Amino acid sequence: MTAADISRIRVAGFRSIEDAEFPLDRINLLIGSNGSGKSNILGIFELLHAITTGKLQTYIAESGGPEVLFRYGTRQTNKIILRAEFGDSFYEIHLHSESGSGCRIASEQLTLITGDKTLKLVSSDTIETGIFAGVQMDASWESFRLHLQSWTTYRFQSRCTGTEDERRLTEFLFRLKQTAPEYFEKITDTIRLIFPQFGDFLFREENENRTLLWTDTQGGGHAFGLQVLSGGTARFINLAVLLLQPTPPRLILIDEPELGLHPFAIAVLADLMKLASRSTQLIVSTQSVQFLNAFGPAEESTGSRILIVDMSHGTTTITVPTPETLADWIEEYSIGELWQMNVLGGNP
Repeated sequence: MTAADISRIRVAGFRSIEDAEFPLDRINLLIGSNGSGKSNILGIFELLHAITTGKLQTYIAESGGPEVLFRYGTRQTNKIILRAEFGDSFYEIHLHSESGSGCRIASEQLTLITGDKTLKLVSSDTIETGIFAGVQMDASWESFRLHLQSWTTYRFQSRCTGTEDERRLTEFLFRLKQTAPEYFEKITDTIRLIFPQFGDFLFREENENRTLLWTDTQGGGHAFGLQVLSGGTARFINLAVLLLQPTPPRLILIDEPELGLHPFAIAVLADLMKLASRSTQLIVSTQSVQFLNAFGPAEESTGSRILIVDMSHGTTTITVPTPETLADWIEEYSIGELWQMNVLGGNP
């Protein structure tokens, strides 16, 4: 039994969002000007993931506390409401601020509908989740829990050399080469599309430590460390691994994946996301007109949806264009051109 994708989100009182509701598809592209609140929308899903993994208080502390998470601070907003719909099923949580640096879960409810069966779970007045903390002998609950807890966020800040991210990348690729070599080869073949001199990955083991290297086809097999890669190349390699893995998370959040990429690499990246969307749901924040042009305006048949993020009077708003609203424009202009022309919104 597999849990359904997120079909709709409602959020109130969270960061710059006063009260908003929006639908989701397989690929969801967030566009908007700097400071409009795109990162805050990604934060909705990070918060939900933290809640379901029992790390709410850690997330609050690492995010700057309630004065940052509650819209304009706890004096103006004392409650955050999140509701995530998964077809006919839904999860809803109400968070209340507490004196000091934390908050409590005032209430949470999970209603799972599978066929003619309905499972309803409720919990209230807890520090961490009361619904996902225990064990339920129910297949639909377990599938839903695994769904939410598999979510991952990709924010590429710099080259991952010498970090925990590099260690995880090294171990993941090493395991993949041993257990699923066809996927390993698919990743390396894709990297060569945008980085032709890339030969292969090598793994060097010294003192029980494994290091990831790569060979240059022009260098007679000489191996280099990841630190010599450009930021854009390193970003693409990480994204290729993320999107081409055999069992991806059920939801992937990616913040501005196009940064530092050549236009051809951006086109390849869009194709990778379309391929990945067969087995995972994606929410992607982007500033790239070319990347946006790789997807349709809002056609259900393509499985992609554009969410236009604006800031109005200190409040983040989200609108979703439809083929009907763009019918007079889309025959002559691409969706990226309409964004540049400010037909869609999402501009300063």
